[in-house]
Amino acid sequence: MANVAETLREKGLKVTPQRMAIYRMLCETRAHPTAEAIWEKVKEEFPAISFNTVYTTLGILERAGLVQRLHVGEKAAHYDADTSPHIHLCCERCGRVRDLHKAGVDLTEVAQNLRAKTGYEMSKIELNIYGICPECRH
Repeated sequence: MANVAETLREKGLKVTPQRMAIYRMLCETRAHPTAEAIWEKVKEEFPAISFNTVYTTLGILERAGLVQRLHVGEKAAHYDADTSPHIHLCCERCGRVRDLHKAGVDLTEVAQNLRAKTGYEMSKIELNIYGICPECRH
């Protein structure tokens, strides 16, 4: 991945240490954290950072196309820096969200086929599959 500051600049965003820390944290995890979990982690580096700053920054990053907000059936949204079309496996017991990239289905191709059949202009591809993860089943 390109330098975090460079990536933010390329998207026309103001580069601040807090913004870089939030985006870097999301790029370095596969855990799909909530805004609160991101805030708790970033507070280790920036103890005075407010939850509002984190939440506002996540909205800015989402509008810039750098992160995606996932609505996976819980009260709080989860965030993912991997904005490529992929499947999210969501555990209904523990709430964990995992990425599934190689499922034998090309979501971009599915969206293109749907557009051709329906004329619907697709702006986002999000596929969430719910169930019980292997850890919770045991």
